Amino acid sequence: MDEVSAREIEAAVQEALGLFGTSGAVRVEGRQIALHGRGAPVVIDLEQLVEQWPLLPQDLRTRKASDIARRLAQAQRTVSSLAPPPPQAAPRRPPRLLAIPIGAVVLALVGALLALRLLRSPETPAAPPPAAAEETDGEAAARNARTCEAARKRIYAGASVGPFELAGWVAELWLASPRAGDAAPAPAGRPPLTAEAAGLGAFVAQGKLTPEADAELAALTDGLVEIVPGLDDEEAARSPGWRAVTARLSGGYARAYFDPAQRARFVALADRMADGTSAALGALYARCAHLPYHDAGAWFRGADPAAAAAALVYASGLFAELPAVDRGALLALRGAGPLDGLRAAGASLDAASLGKLVGAHGGGITKGPSGAVLVTFPVGGPTRATSASRVVARRLAVGVGQD
Repeated sequence: MDEVSAREIEAAVQEALGLFGTSGAVRVEGRQIALHGRGAPVVIDLEQLVEQWPLLPQDLRTRKASDIARRLAQAQRTVSSLAPPPPQAAPRRPPRLLAIPIGAVVLALVGALLALRLLRSPETPAAPPPAAAEETDGEAAARNARTCEAARKRIYAGASVGPFELAGWVAELWLASPRAGDAAPAPAGRPPLTAEAAGLGAFVAQGKLTPEADAELAALTDGLVEIVPGLDDEEAARSPGWRAVTARLSGGYARAYFDPAQRARFVALADRMADGTSAALGALYARCAHLPYHDAGAWFRGADPAAAAAALVYASGLFAELPAVDRGALLALRGAGPLDGLRAAGASLDAASLGKLVGAHGGGITKGPSGAVLVTFPVGGPTRATSASRVVARRLAVGVGQD
């Protein structure tokens, strides 16, 4: 056996296990790989993989390791669910009575008494098998968080989106508009937003996408939509002239967001929802539900190139884990707040210039049906929007570092 290949397979599968919320130690043994974790070890066949490993390109190694990790995780769950209950205690029976034969009458009497006692002695009922422990909400949230963080690590290492589970992700559509007239920001402690109040009643009802929004996406039964404020209290105080809402899509909707066959539906839906709310700025991205970082950006919209650039820098660059925006420079921009300042900073940016900046990172620029400027990024490049936001931020004089 090639020991180097075996150790590399162990390391790759060990890392991929986190994507499925499974812990334990893996060990290649001949043409098999074993997972030692909770409960009994599980073993699956590797077939020819150890011999083939040195010949495989990195992307295929990643897919193979992810598939093995998935099979091990499934096998471990199956074994755990089939684990036998603890051994039952044998029914207690009374000790046999011993008698010293002292005569036929005495023997007969003792025998009759013993038989009667045995017949009347109740047996201890067998203990019922223990019920399978159900995962608590806290345990499920922790598992989803581990899965999502492992997926982010793979994404930023250059892996594609396809092989891993997507538990723990949410997709978010952020829509912002200037406040009308002298309308004041909503006070702290405001009641929860509703789709109707946000102007999205035609698209969202009872926490689901409506058939009018998109018939195919609406057919996903395990999706959930929440309408939440698009600016927290601190952001709203910094941009008092703006109001914003976020449509947060989780469950089946979040999984569909990463499906290349469904991405065009999400982009078209985002554009219609932006039109429905008369949004001046918009952004569509995904993130781990428990983390503040905006990843996997897909769509950014503005009335003109400057506004589209502002949406990209604000919604992607400002929420990047590795800082892309100099917040001090952002607050120093001319304008009533960061959003106004970003739009003003990009006033000289035309479509060709913006297209060149985002195009270098795999993005494209088009005009939507209503004439808005759209910047889009493909499913296969989940970190491209973040990368593009860095160079656009530098162009607007609020970026970190140099080109």
